[in-house]
Amino acid sequence: MSNRPTPYNTLLRNALKQLESRLPNGWTLSQENSSEYQLKEYTPDALLKICAPDRSCATLLVEVKNRLTTKQAADWGSRLPGRSDGIDAGGVLMITRYLTPLARERLSQAGISYMDLTGNARITVDRPAILIETKGLDKDPDPLPRSIKSLKGTKAARIVRALCDWKPPVGVRQIARRANTDPGYTSRILGFLQDEDVLRRNSAGEVVEIRLKELLLRWTQDYQATETNSVSTYVAPRGLEAFTAALKDYEGQWALTGSLAVPPSVSRAPSRLATCYVDDSNRAAKRTDIRPTESGTNVLLLEPFDSVVWQRGRTEQGLNYVALSQCAADLLTGTGRQPAEAEELMKWMADNEDVWRA
Repeated sequence: MSNRPTPYNTLLRNALKQLESRLPNGWTLSQENSSEYQLKEYTPDALLKICAPDRSCATLLVEVKNRLTTKQAADWGSRLPGRSDGIDAGGVLMITRYLTPLARERLSQAGISYMDLTGNARITVDRPAILIETKGLDKDPDPLPRSIKSLKGTKAARIVRALCDWKPPVGVRQIARRANTDPGYTSRILGFLQDEDVLRRNSAGEVVEIRLKELLLRWTQDYQATETNSVSTYVAPRGLEAFTAALKDYEGQWALTGSLAVPPSVSRAPSRLATCYVDDSNRAAKRTDIRPTESGTNVLLLEPFDSVVWQRGRTEQGLNYVALSQCAADLLTGTGRQPAEAEELMKWMADNEDVWRA
């Protein structure tokens, strides 16, 4: 680590202290001289030797970065694994100040161990066999000052939904028109999502690839169905079938979401909870004969945070449903088996784009 700027030395020193504290009894950690290993015009930032009580050891090539976006993590993932070819290395370890959930996933998919100073770590070595996995923060405690820091808010939600509901390629102005947002803000959101590695743009700035599942997962870090929207809890004394039948006669605006909005070909079990967006919870409750409750809830009425929840929905057999992208996001932020239902739904959506995506 000679001639490295102080932040790199600080990062490495603090990370090594954390790593040492997590090693099992009898295991040791030492730092080697990385300048002795010149590998294909690449010198690792550090070399770490981990030794088991039986004196078997493994060497880890270490890369230290002050900040690492998800896109950068994906790029390093394609470059680093081959760096250990020149020495008998047990793997590669990425150390940084903070890693987003998607950045951690990208590194894990590439077989790269990682560790950040908030406590997120996944370090694997085959011989001697060791696995260290800990959970830290999912939010950056010290984000860079920039205009776009998250996907909170109505405008960001509209852009996410537009990206989900139409196939690429698509330009900035076209997305802005579909989302009813200004092109400047739309471009900044796209840049943020590119750094998060959920979409890819060409040299002209057009979006040419969208990772649908990752986009929805990233959105639901900032969007929660029962927190972003206004929610009221009810019990349907005559059951969910009676509730949905009564909805057909409700004159206001409404659309089912959650488990009841999953296509029958994807649904695995009958739902015990109905979640429905309505324009007026009190009026809808009276019309459908459901009663307010704090326990035994089987109906959630949501007054939407924005009109985007109504857009690009579908009607089948007299029932209104939100768009599948909205349904998937609501399920991801739900309880019980709903996140698992979201996984099944997103898989179906990826396999059947022509059915639901314009």
